[in-house]
Amino acid sequence: MTPINGDVGSMFPAVSSEGDRAAIARGNTAEVYSLPGGQLIRAVRHAAAVAAVAFGPSGHDLVSGSIDGAVLFTQDNRDSVAMVKSSGAIDAVALLSDGRVISSDSERNIRVYDSRRATLLAELHAPSRSLLLRPSPRGDRLLTLGTYTSADPPTLWDFDHYRIVGRLEGHVGLVESARFVRDGGTVLTSGADGTVRMWDASLGRLRQTFHGSKRFLADAVLDPSRTVVVAGGGDGLLYFWDVETGRPLWTLKAHNSFVVGIHFEGNDIVTRGFGGDVARWTLPEPAHIIAACGSELATNERVGCTMTR
Repeated sequence: MTPINGDVGSMFPAVSSEGDRAAIARGNTAEVYSLPGGQLIRAVRHAAAVAAVAFGPSGHDLVSGSIDGAVLFTQDNRDSVAMVKSSGAIDAVALLSDGRVISSDSERNIRVYDSRRATLLAELHAPSRSLLLRPSPRGDRLLTLGTYTSADPPTLWDFDHYRIVGRLEGHVGLVESARFVRDGGTVLTSGADGTVRMWDASLGRLRQTFHGSKRFLADAVLDPSRTVVVAGGGDGLLYFWDVETGRPLWTLKAHNSFVVGIHFEGNDIVTRGFGGDVARWTLPEPAHIIAACGSELATNERVGCTMTR
């Protein structure tokens, strides 16, 4: 990724839902590569430095934004379509399954476009600058996260009616991550206070708090059975909690550096360390972990539990 001078956040590459393409911002272009071969397929050209790229939830449709406020929608074998230009530099972009394009800019505007007609559907003003846009699976909700130096809470939006549902206030300090789980009905957040919090995605109300690390937690996910919360962060550990009770179950040393990303592939966990290392973990069934770690007879040798009593 090519760095951009000025008040622009870190850029992230994008990977298609099938894992067969990657998009990378290089100067004034968004370059699209095949995976795993790495062959350059296409270069989407902007008039200014590209600051954000994102694929849609399926297929190869791509949206890209640049520091001059331009947003381009690009489909295979077709010319890019320009949306109505924003007045501020583009911070983040997203593409919904129904064809709506979302962008946020440096002036705290959230814009929604119809990609097929290149028309502006809505313009909203966010409470804080949004460097991350995370839509729900159905596209009816949106999470926006602020800058990496601000303790502004995430904002939950209703995208059926284009309004703010509420701000997810509760973490002390920076919120490191926020994601939809349970088919979009629930939100998980993790933060600098070493906690994971579970929220109702309809009303933005706090449901449960999971207390873990004495250092920050950079990411948190829900396992496929929806019974265990897994998080990792500043001490290189993975933390496991029982969703129903909020009780800590066990810890696992995953990386020597910070854990900065967690992802489930089937029942396996893929983790990423701050040093660039990636690990894949095959673990017991969540029900077994809950039962074994809840037993008074559980020991580290038997099930790997690190219990806090």
